[in-house]
Amino acid sequence: MHFHKIRKKLFFIVGTILLLVIIAWVVSLFFQNPPTEKIEAGRKAIAEAIKEEAEVYSAPELNLARKNWEDAMNDWKENNDKTPIARNYERTIILADSAIANAQNAIKNSVQRKIEFRREIEKSLPVLRSKIAFIKTAKEKLPLNHNVWKKFTPAILKMEEVESAFKRNDLFSAKKNLESLTASVNEIERQTTELLNKYFSSYPEWLKLDAEMRQRSRANGSVSVLVDKFSKKCIVYKSGKKIREFDVELGVNWLGHKIQQGDRATPEGKYSITSKKAGRNTVYHKALLINFPNSADRQRFNNQKASGSISKNAVIGGAIEIHGGGGKGIDWTDGCVALRNRDMDNLYALCSVGTPIAIVGSLVPLEKIFDLVPH
Repeated sequence: MHFHKIRKKLFFIVGTILLLVIIAWVVSLFFQNPPTEKIEAGRKAIAEAIKEEAEVYSAPELNLARKNWEDAMNDWKENNDKTPIARNYERTIILADSAIANAQNAIKNSVQRKIEFRREIEKSLPVLRSKIAFIKTAKEKLPLNHNVWKKFTPAILKMEEVESAFKRNDLFSAKKNLESLTASVNEIERQTTELLNKYFSSYPEWLKLDAEMRQRSRANGSVSVLVDKFSKKCIVYKSGKKIREFDVELGVNWLGHKIQQGDRATPEGKYSITSKKAGRNTVYHKALLINFPNSADRQRFNNQKASGSISKNAVIGGAIEIHGGGGKGIDWTDGCVALRNRDMDNLYALCSVGTPIAIVGSLVPLEKIFDLVPH
C-alpha cells in the first residue's frame, strides 16, 4: 500500500514536470521575442556598405538591402501590434538576414569595383598623357584644321577633371569621364596621324629635291637654296656643301601645297629667283621673288578647280617671296618665307636672279619628328 502511494506521487511529479515543459514550449512558440539583434545587425551592415561608398559603386545591391531591411521593420511593427500569442517573427528574421547578406554583397562589390576602377584609371592615364603630348606637339608644329583644335581644348579640360577626381579618390567620376575623354582623344589623334601620314607621303620627293639642289650647286660651283618647312630652316648650298642656315617663318597655313590666292599657304616645289628687291621696291627690307606658280602649281590648281574642290572663281595668285621682316616667332605671312633682316642681308648677297630654290615639307622623316607608335 505504501509502495502504491509512492509510485502515484512519483507519477504526479513527473507528469507535472512534463506538463510545465510542454506549457513552456507552447508559450515560447506563441510568445516570440522580437528579433531586435537581427534588425540592428541589418542596420549596421547597411551603414557599413554606405561607408564603403556602395551608393556609388554597388547601388543595386545596396538598394536591395535597404528594401529588405525596410520590409523587415514593417513586418516587425505589424507583429508588435498583434497580441503576444498571434505574433510570428519568422518573416522578419528572413528579411533581416537578406538585408545583412545583400549589404555584405554591396560592401564586397564596392571594394572590388573600386580596385578595378583604380587599376583601369592608372593604366589609362599614362596612355592618354602620351597621346595628348603628341597632339600638343603636333599643334605646336602644324597649322592643323581649326575644327581639330575646337575638339582638343575640351579634351584638355576633361583630362584635368579626370586627374583631379582621381587625386581626391573619386574613382567613379574619374572612370565616367575617362570613357568619353578616351574616345575624344583617340579621334583627335587619328585625325592628326592621318594628316601627317598623308602629308609625309611626299617625303621621298622632298629628299630628291634636296639632292637636286646639292647636285646643281656642286655641278656649277654655285649657290642653291632649300627651305625645310617643318624645321623652319632655309639652307644654302654651295659647291654641294651646306654653307649657311637661317631660321624662317612661313604662311599661316603652310602645311601642304599652296593652291589658290588667299589660302595663306607656303608653296612646295622647285622654283628659281626671278627678281631681287631692295629699298623702295619692297616693304620687307629685302626680297627675292620666286616663279610661283610654276607649271606643276598651275596643273594642280586647274585639277582642283575642275573637280570642284575649289571655287570656279578662284585665282591662283602669285608674288611669293623670300623676304625680310621675320623674327616674330610665329608663322604669319600670306605664303611667303620670312627671315630676320640681318639673315636676309646675307641670303640676298649670296643669291642671284636664276638661283634655284626648292621648298619641301621636311628633310627629317616623320617617325623622327613625332612618336606615331600605337599606344
